[in-house]
Amino acid sequence: MSTPDTKNIVNGINIEQSFVIQKQISEDRSGNMAKPKYQTTVVWDSGYHTTANVTDGQTIIGDEPPRYGGEGMGISPQDLLLTAVGHCLAASYIGGLSAARINVESLRLHVSGRVNFGVAYAVETGNPGFEDINVVVEIQTDAPQEKVTALLEKLRATAPIPDTIMRPVPVNIEIHHQSK
Repeated sequence: MSTPDTKNIVNGINIEQSFVIQKQISEDRSGNMAKPKYQTTVVWDSGYHTTANVTDGQTIIGDEPPRYGGEGMGISPQDLLLTAVGHCLAASYIGGLSAARINVESLRLHVSGRVNFGVAYAVETGNPGFEDINVVVEIQTDAPQEKVTALLEKLRATAPIPDTIMRPVPVNIEIHHQSK
């Protein structure tokens, strides 16, 4: 692809390239472009400390905070999930706003939620996960608020991570045990 004209760059996103990607996905409905497989390998190191290697080669260090017996040397699973929600929404929002040629001055997502550790630590019964997840979006653009709000509502439905959390998705666990 040739060097993009600066009029095709909005919010640091190459609009022309985005439409090329959209066309590739449209033409590859069941292939790797439309339905890529993401994977991670998480290796326990010690205590609650883990090292994960993800699809594109990045490494993520996981740990629990000291108040729950960890050393706080990495991101907790709860923070990682909230980060995934926020990052996914931000990517969906900025992609759609850019395609609509709306210039974004700033975008900040505050993502929070409460986890029921009473269940996680077998103190009570119920669901051990998040009770809810809340997202507050702070955005400054060159477009009217009504237009931006309506577009963000439409774009929320295109964000894969929040969608995955909001609907039942099977988590299949296969255990391969080796004895000494």
